[in-house]
Amino acid sequence: MLSRVKYFLEKNRFIATIARFAYRRTILKYKHYRQNRNFLKNAKEALLQISFVFDELKNDYWLEFGTLLGAIREKGFISHDIDIDLGLWLKDYNPNHDLVFKKYGFKRVRKIEIDNRKYGLEETYIYNGITIDLFYFRRENDILISHNFINENGKSWEKTIHDRGGLIVREKYIPYSKLMKINFLDISTYIPKDYDIHLKAIYGNTYMIPNPKWNPYTMEKNVKILEDKIGKVYNYN
Repeated sequence: MLSRVKYFLEKNRFIATIARFAYRRTILKYKHYRQNRNFLKNAKEALLQISFVFDELKNDYWLEFGTLLGAIREKGFISHDIDIDLGLWLKDYNPNHDLVFKKYGFKRVRKIEIDNRKYGLEETYIYNGITIDLFYFRRENDILISHNFINENGKSWEKTIHDRGGLIVREKYIPYSKLMKINFLDISTYIPKDYDIHLKAIYGNTYMIPNPKWNPYTMEKNVKILEDKIGKVYNYN
């Protein structure tokens, strides 16, 4: 039944546009509200468990993107957020680290690889209903490189993967910085030492001023689409 609905909407773009608008204004909005309430209630506990994971793995990690922005600007999580963003080194990846995450209550739900993980990787875990996105970075000279993934314009993730064999790759460039330890919400964690330069490279010079219209897919700095790469998606039950 669901496949028939998707097929109908793909063939009727005008109706599909109206359906997407209604979905975003009702179901998706309510879903985001519930996710946000759960996030604000349990995010601190999730971050504490994350610190235990990396203490055992003995690998570097740091607060990244929206989570880093919240730590610096809000001195906490951003009030409307629903996930935790972390940076890691691609060179430190070990397939067995999933066992450590499981030990502390995390469940892996998705992995997206570029060139069999040699060029790029993103993983998503769930802890107590909270999404944790792991962004893997490479360092080239004084530049950090990471990726995220989008669907083709006018197509769903599923349709994009079906047609292209994977998702479109967005490559991000941020000046390299060493890490420093901070106390964030009474949890010992890490952030880039030159966080001001780091955040300006992503959000621009006015990152300390909240922007309710912020859209990372249209406003994020230092990003380009890689036409010759595909993000291959692996989902886990």
